[in-house]
Amino acid sequence: MALVSDHMAFPADPPSDLDDADTIVRADWEAYAGLEHLVNHWDRPGWDTRTRRLYWMLTFNGHHQLAERAAQCQRALQHLGLDLTPPEGLHVTVLRIGDATDVPARTVDALADRVRGLGLPRLVLVAHPLAGSRGAVRFSVTPWTGLVHLHQQLTAVGRALGVPGGTGTGRWRPHLGIGYSPSDRPAPPFIKAVEPLRLLAPVSLVVESLDLVELRRGTRQYRWRTLQRVALS
Repeated sequence: MALVSDHMAFPADPPSDLDDADTIVRADWEAYAGLEHLVNHWDRPGWDTRTRRLYWMLTFNGHHQLAERAAQCQRALQHLGLDLTPPEGLHVTVLRIGDATDVPARTVDALADRVRGLGLPRLVLVAHPLAGSRGAVRFSVTPWTGLVHLHQQLTAVGRALGVPGGTGTGRWRPHLGIGYSPSDRPAPPFIKAVEPLRLLAPVSLVVESLDLVELRRGTRQYRWRTLQRVALS
């Protein structure tokens, strides 16, 4: 499935090559560098302190090199007042499943069993400092082909089991956030501070599992508990 242009996605236009790191990184940066204003990341309808939502995610707790690079970038940006992602919170959100109240435990188990049955391959990725979105600062992640295939497979399993689901694959833009904007504000000071960090070396990531989590929001921070973990072969 080809990715499509969509003004709700960021960047709105997908990269022309899903496997070329330079193309992906450049597209992310050009979209971020063109922003005039940032928005409050947490100002999203439908979320409050009681909300619990199920997602498929790639998590990186214990990946020391990624945590160190994220911390290095966060130190350089700490004067900007971002809500910073702790090491145990680093993740790539792959796909929303639905509100926890709408997905019974037996369906959660069935989702995990079906995904295990697919025999999905492990992912070899790279996290590139640094770009952002309308409400966050984030690493670019490359390459995208394996990630897009994963998203497609998870979407198909969810549809087969009748879960609500989330963003269609064509609109998905993989990324790895390290900090979130807690208010609306001008973008240029953030862009100026982020740009030098693009010279930092990227970090290689070998992803050998996929997590089905129950996500909640704490005090301007994402937290989750892992309900199922699926090994990637």
